[in-house]
Amino acid sequence: MTVLSAKEIQALTIAAELSDLPVKYRKIIAGLLERSGTQARDADLFVDGAADLHSQTAGIGGAVFVDGKEIYCFSEPLLNKTNNEAEYTALLKGVQTILELKLVNINIYSDSELIVNQIKGKYNIKNDRMIVLHGQVMDALNGVKTWSIHHIRREKNKRADGLSKQGMALAKAAK
Repeated sequence: MTVLSAKEIQALTIAAELSDLPVKYRKIIAGLLERSGTQARDADLFVDGAADLHSQTAGIGGAVFVDGKEIYCFSEPLLNKTNNEAEYTALLKGVQTILELKLVNINIYSDSELIVNQIKGKYNIKNDRMIVLHGQVMDALNGVKTWSIHHIRREKNKRADGLSKQGMALAKAAK
């Protein structure tokens, strides 16, 4: 069987959800996706969040790499979020993206030492909003076959950092 790339899987997933496509073809595509989902695919997920407390704007960003090539990225605006909330939201969006792309083995990289160590269980979570976000991330991670999370320096997270700042710029423009 041919192993599908993440972009091919994404295209087929979108096609399978098209209401204009006859049901019999959507079922065929869904069957292809199920069979391809058994192929182990390793991915690297880089995530970051950014926040400006003065303007009450924030942004999230992330990028997914397979075999060293970027296959997907996201950048979204947020309002009235702290930097830690943005970091968690970026991580949640990234894990949801991994699940949508049907990738099964992920290495997650973040420059937030706090978030990484909370996910690893090394740091306690005291803030109620962070407890909720942590729970959502852990629930999403339960859908991933294998995962690991690593703290990296900001210089090693430039792509996600730039995307999170783009998201924050969108938030500022929308205000």
